[in-house]
Formats: sequence, C-alpha cells, structure tokens
Amino acid sequence: MRLRPAWFLGMCVTVLIVAASPCFAELYVGGGLGVSLPNSFSNVSGLGTDSGLKGSDLDLATSPLYDAKVGYFFPKLNWLGIEGEFFYSNPHMKQQQTTSTGTFNSAFGPVTGTATQTVPGAHVRMMTAAANVIARYPGKRFQPYVGVGFTMNWARFSSPAPRFGQGQTASDTSPGFNLLAGSRFFLTKQVALFGEYKYTRSSFDFGNNVLFQADYSAHNFLAGVSLHF
Repeated sequence: MRLRPAWFLGMCVTVLIVAASPCFAELYVGGGLGVSLPNSFSNVSGLGTDSGLKGSDLDLATSPLYDAKVGYFFPKLNWLGIEGEFFYSNPHMKQQQTTSTGTFNSAFGPVTGTATQTVPGAHVRMMTAAANVIARYPGKRFQPYVGVGFTMNWARFSSPAPRFGQGQTASDTSPGFNLLAGSRFFLTKQVALFGEYKYTRSSFDFGNNVLFQADYSAHNFLAGVSLHF
C-alpha cells in the first residue's frame, strides 16, 4: 500500500484541529531549519533479477533539513500532547566502491561469488510525515520535551547511470518511527524558539530498474520558531 506523506500529514492536522476544540487548549504551529546526518543505506540486498545478491553499505551525504509542525497539548494534562509534522531532506548517495556477494546472472548462467564495483552517485529525496506523542515539562519560559511517533516515509532514488539502457529511477513509501528530544524557550506567551534532535528509521524497496532494498536511518538536528494559541 502506498500512502503519500502529504495525505498522512493532512489527516494528522485534521485530528489535531478537531481535538483542539475544548476550552483552554494549547495549540501551536512551528517551522524550523536544520541538518540531517544520515547513516548509510544498510542491510542492502537485491530485488527481482538481483534477488540473490547481498551488498555492502551505501554511504549517503549530509543534507539540509526543512521541518513544519502543528501540535496540541491537552487542557487537563498540560504536560502531554500530540503533534503532526512534515520534514524533507536530500541525503544523496555518493559515488563509491561496493562489494556484492551471492549469485550473479552471467552469459554462462548463474555464478556464485563476490564482486567489487564502482557505483555512481544518485539523487535521493526523502520526505517524512509523522504523528508524535509529546511529553514536556510545562514551565512558563523553558520547556524541555521528548517524543515518539509513527512515520510514513517517501523516498525517491534517481541516478543518470544507465541500467538496461536507461537511467535508474524508483520510489517507495514505507512506515517507520521517529524519536525526538528538544527544548522550547518562550520569548513571549505566544512566541517560542526551539531546538530539537530527532532520530528516524525506515526501510525501502527500490524496484523498477534500481532493484535493491535497504534500511535507512538519520540523525536530524534543527532549530526553529513556534507560535502558541
């Protein structure tokens, strides 16, 4: 099943708006910029005609991170809240040498062994929509917080290197999880600055003519501004 992150985020926002109807609720919106430090694509293995192969990890590049969020804290449990967020990064894959082990298809039939080759770089786009549960210290000025959430992650892999006479392009949508911790400092009753760390993890199957699957995870750092109502 392929669910677009934009649809998932819209559902989260609708739930938050409906939940925010009681009196004395605290609703907030925010946005931030930061940096994403992805780990390598790990547990790499082939799909389709390459299903007999296991590959070494594929290094990914550091990327800017863009984040938007909307959240709500419950009136009777003002330390507990829910949050919907969307963030975007470009953890491009570097050109690198990789080692593949398993069964290769050759002109003489299947061959089992190990091969090392240079893999060209590829553009990678990563979009995540998350629904988080947030626990905070409800101080007047300083509010540290932690959270955990469910994510829907959309990734697109695109390389100009030819495979079967064409460039390699594929995308996949996959569930995952989100762990976060941060702190918020209020400049006024309505305006706050925040800094946040989040760890995200998911797995992707890149079919089409790319034909590999891998685990993805990233350490994300961001700072931003939130408005509270």
